[in-house]
This record gives sequence, C-alpha cells and structure tokens, in this order.
Amino acid sequence: MKKTEIAEIVSAIAVVIGLVFVGLELRQNTAIQRITATQTLTAQYVQALEVMAAEGEAACAYVLGINGLDNLDDDDRLRFFVIMFQIFRAAEQLHYYSGEGMVEQRIWRGFERQIHEVSHLPGVQEWWALRRDWFSDAFQAYLDGLIATGTTREPQSYGNHSCLAPSG
Repeated sequence: MKKTEIAEIVSAIAVVIGLVFVGLELRQNTAIQRITATQTLTAQYVQALEVMAAEGEAACAYVLGINGLDNLDDDDRLRFFVIMFQIFRAAEQLHYYSGEGMVEQRIWRGFERQIHEVSHLPGVQEWWALRRDWFSDAFQAYLDGLIATGTTREPQSYGNHSCLAPSG
C-alpha cells in the first residue's frame, strides 16, 4: 500500500470521527436548549400565577372572574383580563415550543391538563370568546379544541373568602 493511500484512509477516518463528534455535540446542544426553553417558559407561566398569590386584589379578581365576568367591577375586570392574558400567553408559548420539540412532552402534558381545566371555567370561557383573536391561529384552534372536549365547570365556591363577603 502506498503512503498516499494510507494517508487517504487515515484522512477519511479522521473525517468520519470528526462528523461523529459534531453530531454528538449537536445532540447535546439540542438537549441543553430544550431544557433551557422548558425552564424559561415554565418560569413565565409560574410568574403569571404568582401575581394572584402575592396580591389580594388580583386573587379576588381571579376568584370572582372565573365564575363569570358579570361578577367583576371595572377594576377587577381589568385585573382579571391581565391575569388571563399572562396565563394564556405563557400557555401559547409552551404550546408552540412543545410542537417544535423544544419542551419535554412529559412537562407539557402537565401544563396541558391545567390549561384544559382552567379553560372550562365559565369566566375563562367568556374571556376567551372576547380575546381569542389576540392569539395565534394555531393556539386558537388548539384551545377551541380543548374547550370542545368537555363541559363548562360549575362555578367555583371558595367559601368564606374575603372578596366574596358582601360589601356595605
């Protein structure tokens, strides 16, 4: 065997090893991107929910609003609309990135169950009917499909919650 033939074989082997290495690096990079996207989007979703835990007025607007928009005065209506927008915008991003393979399906399924439940509350359905056009066509179709797969839930009772007490 000539030196040039040996050099070509060694060169070909080096190219194959290099391609395998690049493939492994890309695979690892994709996994890291998936984890980062999942963490970022999860944090955005949780932030939307944290507002209700931190602010009593937001919690009251949510409690009243999920039972129907007629329960809300103008201030609480604004709060409720902002809370719903934040929650569903984060859900839209999770839905999109899940479809792109950037969110782990096992994580997405948990969010999907929560979105399914929330989307069947009467006030949320009223809000969605008014604001669905603010979202992508794909997310509209997705959420409309979720809503169609169940029945509207009964109004939620939170017992003696302070925002349910009659004013006077």
